[in-house]
Amino acid sequence: MLEVHSLNGCTILRLSKINVSVVIPVYNAAVYVSQAVESALAQPETAEVLLVEDGSPDNALEVCEDLANKHDKVKLLRHPNGENRGAGASRNLGMRAAKKEYIAFLDADDYFLPGRFRQALELFNANPDCEGVYEAVGMLVDGSESLERWQLAGRRVKDLQTMSDSISPKDLAEVLIKGSDGYFHLDGLIIKKGVLQRSGLMNENLHLHQDTEFIMRLAMTARLLPGKLDEPVAMWRVHQENRISAPRSLTMQYRDRMRYWRSLYQWVRQNGSPKQQQRVRAGIFSYNRATKFQTFSKRILPIRVIIFGRQLRLLAWPQLIFDHLASKNNNEEGCL
Repeated sequence: MLEVHSLNGCTILRLSKINVSVVIPVYNAAVYVSQAVESALAQPETAEVLLVEDGSPDNALEVCEDLANKHDKVKLLRHPNGENRGAGASRNLGMRAAKKEYIAFLDADDYFLPGRFRQALELFNANPDCEGVYEAVGMLVDGSESLERWQLAGRRVKDLQTMSDSISPKDLAEVLIKGSDGYFHLDGLIIKKGVLQRSGLMNENLHLHQDTEFIMRLAMTARLLPGKLDEPVAMWRVHQENRISAPRSLTMQYRDRMRYWRSLYQWVRQNGSPKQQQRVRAGIFSYNRATKFQTFSKRILPIRVIIFGRQLRLLAWPQLIFDHLASKNNNEEGCL
């Protein structure tokens, strides 16, 4: 919605409100989803809530049906035959169905805080070329058992999931690849729907890290600005059913992370600039040289041996090696 203002004889168009489609994938979250929906509906900017029920084993479908019947703004979506297709496919279904210019994301076990989109509206007003805003998300731990499970998975507890500083949009992708200045959560992101034409939707073949890979592509293709980074706009719940903290071996963790890197690199080879391709390659090599391993792995093998083994695995990725060598040769020739 636009408001018309006049300043020194000049006509200024200003957004008085943004109409947001909130996409909520729902799987095994019957006890939480009502709070998520109510928190989204409490935001004046929310024009529609798209609940994507993903073949849950609990009674989430029944709860979602009740919410859709109760609220005109709530729309229930399902995959064909009520199949379970994963978080990526569910968010994609919601994004395709979104009718508004702006899309925000919320997990069914999380919730927005009051004023969720207030800072984003100000940024979109002040920066006509802004295509998305990312903000801080708080962490809410559901009891000591959830905390123990989270820590056993090698995860750290932080008050805020956020970037540590304001980053220029042109540097955001590189900063996220390095990981030294933090990261941001989907719950704290709002984008213009049009950017999806460049970034693409989520990779539905990734069972984990599909949100991280999607955020990386957005950072490479859209002008994303930092919003409120010192206090949360949403709360992210840590509980017994979090997939990211499910018990997995170090080998499985490594394989899942490398699937993420492969997906991102395949995308950037087709859609990214040479500089972006080089950044992603650097991120892959850096990840495989990392020395931040869990204590258990250090007791089995020396860190140098672990790193050497990881580097050897990259030989099974010939395209990456070829691109790396070709880029290195081109850089050397350019210096002659």
